[in-house]
Amino acid sequence: MRAIVCTSVAIEEALRLRLAPMDIEVVDSIARVEAAAAQPGTLVLLDGFALESLPPDTVLPCPVVACCDGPLQMAIGWLGTHLWLSHVVSLAMLLQPQMATVHMRNVLASFDDEGKPRLLDRVRESLNGRRVGIIQASKRIERLEKMTEYFEGMGIGSRTIQMLRDAAEELLTNAFYDAPVAAGAVSKPISRTLDVALPDETPCDMMYGCSEDVAVVRVRDPFGALSRTRIVEVLTRCSRTDGGVEVDESMGGAGLGLWRIFSVASFVAISVVQGHHTDILVGIGKRSVGGQRPYAFHLFFRESGKRRQWRLDKEGPVEHSFATAVENS
Repeated sequence: MRAIVCTSVAIEEALRLRLAPMDIEVVDSIARVEAAAAQPGTLVLLDGFALESLPPDTVLPCPVVACCDGPLQMAIGWLGTHLWLSHVVSLAMLLQPQMATVHMRNVLASFDDEGKPRLLDRVRESLNGRRVGIIQASKRIERLEKMTEYFEGMGIGSRTIQMLRDAAEELLTNAFYDAPVAAGAVSKPISRTLDVALPDETPCDMMYGCSEDVAVVRVRDPFGALSRTRIVEVLTRCSRTDGGVEVDESMGGAGLGLWRIFSVASFVAISVVQGHHTDILVGIGKRSVGGQRPYAFHLFFRESGKRRQWRLDKEGPVEHSFATAVENS
């Protein structure tokens, strides 16, 4: 794979460090970007000016990473105006020596997977961690305590641990309470006072761990109901700087939990196979170089030939229990 770079000098210099020894070609016009993008094995990296210079409705026939030298709110805005954009890396992230090099290597590996990334494969070799299946929502608090003890034992700072714990609680709550509603397993929101039980063969899959530079938490639910439209709508609404975030009654809240994850994470990767699973990986750097907070996010969505058909096994005052039939193609 070769990289076509159309960015500011500052971003270009940072990319050369993080993509070495990859073949890099710097271009100075959108016409040259479009011509190069048509060639096989190409990755295009654009800054905000180049991105906004693309003709309306342009969809480049290759992976594209937008590089943002502004705040997270700017990058979120790009998702709403460029519906094909799925990958954003901040300049502050590119300036992190080790974390950015590993991160960009993992991003390139994801593109090699032809749109079918396995998020755990990207961190398996570099992380020391724990992985567990959670069947009942009521067990998540116990697991969060064990996760906290693990990170404390690994010398992670208390502030970082709290951010990881908040992210994990949000992801687990979404997996047990919001995802079944979005998947159509139930017709109305599930009260957080109720327990939720998943089948033994399709638990909520949780992993957490850390490497020298980053600590991560990852949650995968078996519903696959999260959509790009939903993510962009929530992030756009919650990134408003005037504080006027409206509550979304359809999903039981304002969506602020997802926004908080993006606001503190060094990177977020979301992989959804519609009707099959939603996989979310959150990484928080142990330390950062420079003044601005690094951030990056990557969205992978694809259809599946098989979709799980859920039915409600039992519903009562203290429990919702789900059973899944055979997967239908």
